[in-house]
Amino acid sequence: MIHKILLMFLIIISFSIGQELDSTIVKTPKKAALWSILPGGGQIYNGKYLKAGIIITLESLAIGQSVENGKNYEINNSNDTYLQNRNKFAWWAFFVHIYGMLDAVVDSHMKPFGKIMENESPEEINLDREVEPNGE
Repeated sequence: MIHKILLMFLIIISFSIGQELDSTIVKTPKKAALWSILPGGGQIYNGKYLKAGIIITLESLAIGQSVENGKNYEINNSNDTYLQNRNKFAWWAFFVHIYGMLDAVVDSHMKPFGKIMENESPEEINLDREVEPNGE
């Protein structure tokens, strides 16, 4: 099972190598939220392929462990450890998914921040200018 997970992780990571990002495309938080319905989709939308691979892997592991413990609980009804582990891993899968959604929205919202900070120098900012009442 570990070999399959490692192979899946390496395949996902290999897609991010050698790809150039188009900086003219504006990433919107709304689209990132919609893409993040799929595990790692929001990170793929934002161009964060390594993060997407990590989130997909963690969520897959949590779901796999939850299903496995659920099957073991059905076989060994008297052992509540399997039930507790099933529930624990189901919650972990849920939290990893929510984290991925929030991360994708925040990342797409903050995407232009770096460009703004790089382009604006202190000389360009005029703090002494007077603002008229009509906002001009």
